[in-house]
Amino acid sequence: MPVSSTEETSSDAFGAILTELRAFIPRALIDGPGWERLLERVGELPGAEVASRCGFEFRLDETAPAADFAVLLGPDRALTQYYIRRGEASTPCSAAAALARHLVRHERSGSSPTDWISGTMLEYDVAEIQPASHPPPSVFLKLRLTRRPDRADPYHCTPRVLTATLAQAVGWTEDTGEQGAVERVFHALQGRGEVVHVGAFPGRTPRAIRLVIQKIEVEELPSLLEGLGWRGSIRTVAAVLTELREGRPHFGLSLDVAAPGLSPRLGLEMYLDAERDQECGNWLTTGRNDWRPVVDRLAAHGWCLPEKAQGLLSWCALDRAYGRQGVFLVYKGINHVKLTIEDSGVHAKAYAGLCFTPLQSSA
Repeated sequence: MPVSSTEETSSDAFGAILTELRAFIPRALIDGPGWERLLERVGELPGAEVASRCGFEFRLDETAPAADFAVLLGPDRALTQYYIRRGEASTPCSAAAALARHLVRHERSGSSPTDWISGTMLEYDVAEIQPASHPPPSVFLKLRLTRRPDRADPYHCTPRVLTATLAQAVGWTEDTGEQGAVERVFHALQGRGEVVHVGAFPGRTPRAIRLVIQKIEVEELPSLLEGLGWRGSIRTVAAVLTELREGRPHFGLSLDVAAPGLSPRLGLEMYLDAERDQECGNWLTTGRNDWRPVVDRLAAHGWCLPEKAQGLLSWCALDRAYGRQGVFLVYKGINHVKLTIEDSGVHAKAYAGLCFTPLQSSA
C-alpha cells in the first residue's frame, strides 16, 4: 500500500508519520476524537525513532475508538535526549524535570542504577483524558534480573531502593509507608513469581506503585493473592482463569500498591509466548492465528465488542509502504491481553506494538 509522501519521514515528528500510517490502523480501534487526541498528545515526539517501536493500549469492551500510547527509552537514543532537554527546560519541581534527572543519572552518572534497570518505558494516557489536557506520562522501569545459585532472589536492589528511585523519577517525595508496602509484596512472593516492571502514574490519583509480576504458576494464583492480602474477589479471578486457560498461556499479575496496602483493582495479564517475552516481546513472535482463539473467547464472554475483535485481528499484519524515500516495513502485533478485575466487573485491554522501519532506501 503506498504512503502519500515519505520524503521527509526520517526527520518528521511522529504525528506526520502517524498520519501517513492512517490506512494501516483499523478505525475500529482508533478514530475520530480518539485519533485527534493521540496526535495532540504524542505528535511532536521524534518521529522515526518512536515509529520504529511503539505501543498501543486498546480498551476492548468500550465503544469509543481510542487508545493509550507507550514509548521505549534507551541509552544514546534521540528520544531519550528529547526528554532530557524537555525536562531541563521545565520547572525543577515538575514531573518532566524529575524524569530528565532520572534519565541523566541512568545514562551519565557513575552512580546510576544501570545495574538493576534494563530499560524505561513511558505510557501516555490518551483515551480517557479531556481534550487539550496534557498529564505527564507514567514511568515504568524494567528490572534487570539474575538467576545465580548464590543469590536468594533475582533482584539487584532492595524493594525500598527500587520504590524510592521510581518516586524520584516521577517527582514524588519519598514515602516510607509506600516503600514498606512494596517490600511486603516482594517478601510475600517468596519465589512464586518475579517482579519484572515497576511503574508510577504522576498524572493519576490516588498515588500508587504498580508491580507487574510474571513467572507465576496458574495453580498458585489464588493462594498467592490470599497470601498478598488482596481484598478483591478471588472467585472471579479463578473463573476468568478457567475461561482463558485453553492452550496453556502464561499469566502474570498487575498490582497497585499504596502505603495502606493493595488496591482491590487487579490486572490479570495473559501472554502466549512466555519464554520469548523477556527477550523480544510477544508481539514479535505471535501472529493473528495465534491470537484468534483468545479474541473469540473474549468476545464470547462480552469482554470484547465484535467491532473491536475484528479490528484487533486486523491489527496483526505485515505490510510494505512505498514512498519516494524507499520501501518501509509496517509490522503490527499483539503483545498481551489484560483482564482488569474490579468492583464494576471484568474489563479487557489489548497491548499491541507497531514497527515502522525502512527496508530499502532509494538513495
